Amino acid sequence: MRTKHLADGIHAIVVGRSTSKHLPVTLAAVASGTRLPGTLTLVLLDDGEIDTTALVHAGIAVSTVRCEAGTTGEAFHAGLGEGEWTWLLHDDSAPEADCLESLHRSCEASLAIAAAGPKQVGWDDPRTLLEVGIRATRSGRRVPELDPDEKDQGQFDSREDVLGVGTAGMLLRTSALIEAGGFDPALGPFGDGLELSRRLRAQGRRVVVVPAAIVRHARSSFAQTPESFGRRRRSQMYTALQRAPFLVAPFLFLLYVALSPARALARLAIKDTTRARGELWAGMSLLGQAAAILRARRRLRAATVTRSYRGLEATHRDVTESRSDIRKARREAERLRRLPPADERREAAERRARTRASAWLLAIITLAAGIIAVLPSMSAFGLTGGGLLPDDSSAGDLVAAATSSWVPAGDGHPGYLEPLWILAIPGVYVAELFGGSLTEVVFVFFLLSPMLSGLAAFRASGLVTNSPAVRFMVGALWASAAPLLSSLSAGEAGAVLFHIALPLLLSSLTRAATRRGSSHLGASAWWALVVGASYPASLLLIACAAIVLALVQRRVGWLWVPIPGMSLAAPALWWLAKSLPESFAWLPGATFSWDQGQRWEIVAGWPMGIEIAAPIVLAASVLVVLAAAIALARPRRRGAVMLGWGMVGIGGALVAIALATTVGIDHRTFTTAVGWPGPGLSLIVGGLVLAAAGGAHGLRADLSSSTLSVRHVVAGVCAVGLVAAPLVSTAVWLTSIYTDSPRHVVSEAPGTRIPALAAKNAADPERGRTLVLTPGDDGYLVELWRGNGPQLTHQGHFAATGEALAQSVARLGEDDFAEILAEHAITVILVPGEDSAANGLATMLDSTDSITRVTTSEIGTFWRVDVPSGRVMLDGVVLPSGVVDATVDADEGVLYLSERFDPQWVATQDGRELDPVEDSWRAAWEVPQAGTVHISHEGGFGQWWVSLGRLLIIAGNITVSLPWRAR
Repeated sequence: MRTKHLADGIHAIVVGRSTSKHLPVTLAAVASGTRLPGTLTLVLLDDGEIDTTALVHAGIAVSTVRCEAGTTGEAFHAGLGEGEWTWLLHDDSAPEADCLESLHRSCEASLAIAAAGPKQVGWDDPRTLLEVGIRATRSGRRVPELDPDEKDQGQFDSREDVLGVGTAGMLLRTSALIEAGGFDPALGPFGDGLELSRRLRAQGRRVVVVPAAIVRHARSSFAQTPESFGRRRRSQMYTALQRAPFLVAPFLFLLYVALSPARALARLAIKDTTRARGELWAGMSLLGQAAAILRARRRLRAATVTRSYRGLEATHRDVTESRSDIRKARREAERLRRLPPADERREAAERRARTRASAWLLAIITLAAGIIAVLPSMSAFGLTGGGLLPDDSSAGDLVAAATSSWVPAGDGHPGYLEPLWILAIPGVYVAELFGGSLTEVVFVFFLLSPMLSGLAAFRASGLVTNSPAVRFMVGALWASAAPLLSSLSAGEAGAVLFHIALPLLLSSLTRAATRRGSSHLGASAWWALVVGASYPASLLLIACAAIVLALVQRRVGWLWVPIPGMSLAAPALWWLAKSLPESFAWLPGATFSWDQGQRWEIVAGWPMGIEIAAPIVLAASVLVVLAAAIALARPRRRGAVMLGWGMVGIGGALVAIALATTVGIDHRTFTTAVGWPGPGLSLIVGGLVLAAAGGAHGLRADLSSSTLSVRHVVAGVCAVGLVAAPLVSTAVWLTSIYTDSPRHVVSEAPGTRIPALAAKNAADPERGRTLVLTPGDDGYLVELWRGNGPQLTHQGHFAATGEALAQSVARLGEDDFAEILAEHAITVILVPGEDSAANGLATMLDSTDSITRVTTSEIGTFWRVDVPSGRVMLDGVVLPSGVVDATVDADEGVLYLSERFDPQWVATQDGRELDPVEDSWRAAWEVPQAGTVHISHEGGFGQWWVSLGRLLIIAGNITVSLPWRAR
């Protein structure tokens, strides 16, 4: 039995709550020590009772103090006694039997020692090392010396003099404590030991750690809660402000407060919501600590007689290197723990090598196919025809259009920029560095489309099969799939991007459904955004799927998947919702009419029909369907097979809707156009390929384990079909390109479509426009161009009419014809061609007042309108204007804007809206006095705060999709 010695000169202070499950254990540990404090003050932070019988029986004089202290510093001050030594304990810090004896012996060895701290170990596992003294920087950042769950092997037992020790188990020389200014009432349970140790060090005294003295510490306050982290963060900022130079401290205080929201956002970015809230809590609470910080600085200044202790302070480099070493050790330990046997590693390496080789081979072959396809248009480096038009938009133009609710085409109309072109903004920005625009970006996109499609399917197929050969075939099938090739021939950029992104969306959704983690949901949201931008109606289907999955898996996170895409495509969805179900056939790009092939050709993925090798294409398609059908009878990957056939059903419905829906008028031929069924066909082919890939998983092993039979023959025939399908499809497609087949409607884009004079007028602040008159059998084809002809980004499914322009052209030959054209901001008239009809029209224009012939070129013949004409006019004077908005210095009078009237047009002067003036077709306002007038279109999705909200939602998915989480 150990001998107990009562030390009358030691006064112990234990702080805690009566409800603490650790407090009785701590008091019992004190009572069983080999050296006992003569007196003990129990500071209770509540009104409860605690049994102190063991302490009394041990001969310790016990007193109880109740206080409502918010910090341990304030509580320790309430329990301060008269002894030579003061021993501090938390309610969850139970000392070993010889702890106090070891501490007291070390302190008695030198009068210079003012404080001694024990080695802190785990409450439940005393072998776990928590703390052996404190190393910290001047700003209070602690050096992480210990790994989590690091075992005590005596590795720090040689340590003695340290910068600081924690208050759990700290033994203090009472006189030194009082001379140093006592406890800081603003700190505790975090940072109080380091702050007090620093003041004692500043007095010239020693602070030591005694590894032989051990305290089991539960660290109840060190919890994964916002308040706990906020207290730790606040104590660190508090200590840094206490130690900062006088002139730096005020700026550092403001910086800490200002950076708290930014640090919180950074925590959110790594999905650390607990610490994010703690950062905000710390920043807000620091605002109320200004007076306490000033008092702390005064206490430190009054106590300071030496600064030699700074040699014990660590540097920020020490913190960084220590954290790096710990991370490296963790990674290495995890790597060794998961390291498979050598034979498995060798097999995995060989499989990865075969997979990389297959991917490279697929990329090279499909890239070569893309280059061969666009080679006839390589000199122009631009495409037109079908759903494509040239477009000279810069990245800045696209950003402005994305945040506007007005489409500056013709006489203008309400509308939006298709989300597909918003996705092109980064590419256009890069193209501008080389003198390009959206036209060149679309050209490069079409060139790379086969390769991107193949690699997307190759990556996605990894979820279904591990075989590099099967993955190569899936990628080749998808890269040469008829829906992709026919959409490329039709110039349907939306259908092409949908085809590329579809397998990546499906694979990300599958990962999110089978693996927990918000990063998979974030990845699904990104691909849903891309798919939704290419085909906005698909977002409705994705939203329905997300709702079903949320209900089935009881996982509300699924509802986030369609939200970023809906935010990007919000204006498109608004217009789409007003035209359901016909809008399921809407695709971005120009509306064009096309001749439908036979039904079987459409189902095979060739909506405009097949000119050559039709039987071979049909046979290959039948074999692909057969392979997918046989997969239904195989037990392997049954979920993938059923999903594939479900996609076939959905795709068939979309194809039926597209073929039955009129989507608008092709303004190049003035014929009605039905919807392009590309997305639906991609779903059908994708479903068949997915089902076939699922059925092929493990097929070789199954066939090799049985004797030759009918199923071997069927499998061989299907394999021949799967190999032949991409070869035949690619050959048919390339042949149609090089034989100028009417089924390939895309061609090289012309470089210039308007005269230099018209281009100059369009770029000038007056924003002049070009009237294009093309004689036809039943009159004139009338077009109003802004800039270099019709632009791809100005196309859409908008209810805009050209009635006012048609009425103006009807007055051709009249004396006021030029004045009427000036109302539409027309400065140039262009008549393409040189046939008899064009010559007759030219004769009429030559005889019209204020219309002057300029010249004839390969573009056509053009005339100048000799009447003042511009987008914004006041009493016959042209004023400068932007593309949509305008800010002008106007005199008193009627201000006209050559844009179709819309209630959302607003003109303001000195913050007041001007009264509109009625006009037959355009917007106009009465200007009561001279001054600056600002004109803008205040449509719902053009409001700045709406655009900001959409951007923040999309940016928020960055946080969701990050694949790592804070530890």
